[in-house]
Amino acid sequence: MKHAHDHFRFRCPACGESLTATFDMVGGVTYCSECDTRLEVPKPTHFDDSDEEQFEELSEVDVVTKKRPAPVPHESVIAQEAPVAFSKKRDGEDGELDLTPMVDVTFLLLIFFMVTASFQIQKSMQIPAPKDNSPSSVSQQEEPEDDPDNILVRIDSFNTYYVGCAAWDQEREAPSEQELYRQVRAARDSNSASPPRTLIVIAHEECLHEKVVTALDAGMDAGVDSIRLQSTEEDM
Repeated sequence: MKHAHDHFRFRCPACGESLTATFDMVGGVTYCSECDTRLEVPKPTHFDDSDEEQFEELSEVDVVTKKRPAPVPHESVIAQEAPVAFSKKRDGEDGELDLTPMVDVTFLLLIFFMVTASFQIQKSMQIPAPKDNSPSSVSQQEEPEDDPDNILVRIDSFNTYYVGCAAWDQEREAPSEQELYRQVRAARDSNSASPPRTLIVIAHEECLHEKVVTALDAGMDAGVDSIRLQSTEEDM
């Protein structure tokens, strides 16, 4: 006769682990020590006193699935994140532009134009200081247009050019810059033996400065050696 505290063994139908129970646990509920499956302790069909112990395996109908506690719903991930705070724009920040890339591009363009630009060498000529116009007590000065070494260019208050030299009977009007260049070269070539070497520019006080500069350029183009400038208040 078997006692209530006698032990017998049976196997877990889920993982095959050998489990031990007492006769008073038959019909009760236990848990597998290996897979933690909830089992109903089976009733042994026979039990021998021999050294070889017999085990009764549970059928799948006797297996009671362990009811695990319902999982506690986790808080939403979004709810755990700190709310994003958008700072208000300060006054004056609207429309602010970063000018650093624009400055870099400007410097690159400047270097490009400096490298690729062709520099033109401007001719220069030393202009002597005006001489004293006071009359000499020894002799009367000769008129500029009577000196065969001079080319005379007059500019009136209306910015009109007049070109003259000792070889011509009277001055010639040059209504345009192209005509001025042509007349100055003609005055230079008027004396092939001894061409005039000095250009005298007599400009009215009310004429434009650019007209004076054009007259100087015409003399340099003709190949004069020196240039003299004079101003006057009277029209020719």
